[in-house]
Amino acid sequence: MCGVAGIFHRDGRAADPRAVAAMSAALVHRGPDGEGSWLEGPVGLAHRRLAIRDLSDGGHQPMLDASGRIVVTYNGEIYNDRELRSELERSFGFRFRSSCDTEILPYAYLAWGEAMFERLEGFFAIGLWDRRERRLILARDGIGIKPLHYFESDGSVLFASEIKGITASGEVAARIDPVALHTYLAAGHTGTRQSLFQDIKQVPSGTAIVFTERERTERRFWRPVRAPEIDDLDEAVVRLQSTIETVVKSQMVSDVPLAVLQSGGIDSSLISLTLGRLGLKPPLFTAGFSEKSHDETSVARQIAAAAGLPLNVIDGEAGEGAEAALRAVVYHFDGQCADTGALGFYHLAGAVRRHSTVVLSGDGGDEFFAGYETYAATMMAEGARHLVPRRVAGLTGRLAYASVRGNEKRLPAAAQLARFALGLGDGGSSPHLQWRRLVPRFLAERIYDRGMADLASTDPFAEYAEYYAEPHEKVLDRALIADQRFHLQSVLTKVDAMSMAHGLEVRVPILDRRVMDLAGRLDVSLLNPWPKGAPKYVLRKLAERLGMPAEAAWSRKRGFNVPIAQLMRRGGLRPICERVLDREADVFAPLMKPDAIRQLWNAHREASSDNAFALWPILTLGIWLTGLAAPAPRQA
Repeated sequence: MCGVAGIFHRDGRAADPRAVAAMSAALVHRGPDGEGSWLEGPVGLAHRRLAIRDLSDGGHQPMLDASGRIVVTYNGEIYNDRELRSELERSFGFRFRSSCDTEILPYAYLAWGEAMFERLEGFFAIGLWDRRERRLILARDGIGIKPLHYFESDGSVLFASEIKGITASGEVAARIDPVALHTYLAAGHTGTRQSLFQDIKQVPSGTAIVFTERERTERRFWRPVRAPEIDDLDEAVVRLQSTIETVVKSQMVSDVPLAVLQSGGIDSSLISLTLGRLGLKPPLFTAGFSEKSHDETSVARQIAAAAGLPLNVIDGEAGEGAEAALRAVVYHFDGQCADTGALGFYHLAGAVRRHSTVVLSGDGGDEFFAGYETYAATMMAEGARHLVPRRVAGLTGRLAYASVRGNEKRLPAAAQLARFALGLGDGGSSPHLQWRRLVPRFLAERIYDRGMADLASTDPFAEYAEYYAEPHEKVLDRALIADQRFHLQSVLTKVDAMSMAHGLEVRVPILDRRVMDLAGRLDVSLLNPWPKGAPKYVLRKLAERLGMPAEAAWSRKRGFNVPIAQLMRRGGLRPICERVLDREADVFAPLMKPDAIRQLWNAHREASSDNAFALWPILTLGIWLTGLAAPAPRQA
């Protein structure tokens, strides 16, 4: 993985080499092993390299084809590069100078044009300049594993892996977009198209955007699809085992040390068990927590023993270092993601990086194999929403929310009731969209100031709702598609930003297109047969087949989260909460009311209410607004 950035002045102005250099410097953490730039007239491309494959200078970017027509800056991994290389040599007569997967990209474009993206198995964010046709192409992998942001005006296009890469140019300012902020406060991220900042957007997943001096065109080349046709359990298990083995084996290609991120869950366990069956012995890493309802180390040890792989346990909380870590987390998020598992993942990624440069992770299993408990809630809500008046549900939700108080368990029963009832009350015909809402509507109405007052009662999930409206007979099919195309973005943003903060490459076998396509063909009865069976049913059956202990295979999902309520009240995050949410809360005006935020914090601090999830995106934003976001000092 790497960092990419670039400028295309559509009005003909020469690209400023100082601006390109500044954009590159802002992304140094993504690529500590080398840097490169290419400038010609109105175009400047930059690259920060994290050397994974072909560690020689043959992998240096930006990279040109032999004719010099195509210039590429690229972040990602292509797993079928050998097959594509052979086809390009055989059918088109191209000759390659390196074994780096980057080199196939300019030649693939010369051979197939924009149709090249459908042929790539892997994950990527690509900036490609065609010198002859004078057009810039930005493309992002099908599910959006790698980020790619851009700014567009009549005169310019700027792009980068991260927001800070664009703003470092000096040509674009980071001004908060109130509508995007409304979504962020509800979802913890801004979706797949917008950023938190005005006029800075994301290249949507599975999309290629072409910019010329006068025009802009956009084409989607892949998206997840639910087209169930397999309903036999044995057939599904056999196909999954074969596909996952093929994918995991293909993702082991690396010229640097490789490890696995092991939780207590099914997804990472399948990867570890598959590696054990293949006779491969990478080390496993997991995070431990003092709060037992968050800790999964005992299950991780069982998996390591079953797979015959060594396990390393690190502290997921970091004690007194929690504040500095959170400030670094916010810096690497550019203030626009509030995933509550990020702090633990940041520590885990840093610890793993001291041993390995590449890791495999189990992300994506919940969204593609129906692992979240919210899916059972969604199926229950289909009947309940017709029986329970919305006003009654809303009142029940607010009362349950207020009753949680100082209970710091992972998700107390009262908190679950609050989410379910508030979802029924606020969700209308689509309560599924509300289950993970961080700042519920009744709190938004209390804290929004004049800059957002007209948004408090509006739906923050317009994009999410668009995907949920996809026509499917079964509600679970709709929920899966919506989560794959919207909610998963929060997970992927966390994984990319926290791993790249340490120059660590994370590969996600379950989000390989071959696995995602197969998952889309499985009937929901094999994924989540509620109330007759457990979520991720087919994966649990496969895990048992691969040797996972039955107790672990059928245990309840916990997820990778940090005990934020505890850390904020009396742990290492209390000082920064006092500063941002109380003493310096005026920074939130005029978007949010400072005194209302102080009240939320005081109620949480005194344990008269549990506002941890609602305060988390506000704290994240506040750290960014006050200028407290800062990367950890780089080690020599």
